Amino acid sequence: MVSLAGTGQPTIIPFLASSRLWRPGRSEAWWWFGLPLIVAALLLAIHGVAPDFYRDYVLPEGYGILELSHFFMPLAGFFVCLAMLRRPTVRAGGPLRWAIVLFAIVCLYVAGEEMSWGQHFVHWQTPEYWAHLNRQDETNLHNISPWFNQRPRLVFEIALLVGGIIVPLVQLVTGPYRQPLLALLTPPVELVPTALMAALFKVIDHLNKNAIVEGLPARPSEAIETFEYLFILFYLIVLYRRVRALDEASAGRVGL
Repeated sequence: MVSLAGTGQPTIIPFLASSRLWRPGRSEAWWWFGLPLIVAALLLAIHGVAPDFYRDYVLPEGYGILELSHFFMPLAGFFVCLAMLRRPTVRAGGPLRWAIVLFAIVCLYVAGEEMSWGQHFVHWQTPEYWAHLNRQDETNLHNISPWFNQRPRLVFEIALLVGGIIVPLVQLVTGPYRQPLLALLTPPVELVPTALMAALFKVIDHLNKNAIVEGLPARPSEAIETFEYLFILFYLIVLYRRVRALDEASAGRVGL
């Protein structure tokens, strides 16, 4: 039994009581299982069969297929966050609302940075003073310091390994957290395939950098980002559905 802040009475959280609401169903395996595998297979196949097409249309900065997905997926996640902020359970306040505000800021930042805040669309000239700071002469932050790029990426990759793979698999045995907020925010095991695809291309990236295996896709870091952002979008969609389930049950504010 767990409780919701402000109720004073032990309450079984609806998404804990119902497996149908707790996680995506098998009928939805086409997106949480099939889509990550299909994307990974396509990237490997296109590079293997048509490497020139892969270089000219999949990888290019700003307008390549992967780069565009790196803009649209976090942007979609931002709008999912805005939709959640309108739900009664989130509007009730508390740490859940602040968590979703943080998710929204992160999504907007990532989407903006990926397109250099519109420069890749409009093609404006980078101001001279900023070009001296930015190693790619772009109007973004992630190319001026590791603290805006590599450091946050490392933190996210560790979080993806622990929260996206290890914890969901452990919870297959132990069950979800009994703390309402932790249970609500923990990714479901159905998102593990997406996290594993990011890990797969992380291995490919390591093999490339150390010249251990030849013929692997160029710049696998772009594929890593694709699956990381796909994971974020999937996670936010699942979180929205959980919040909606709480609203339908009139659960009120979610406590710690």
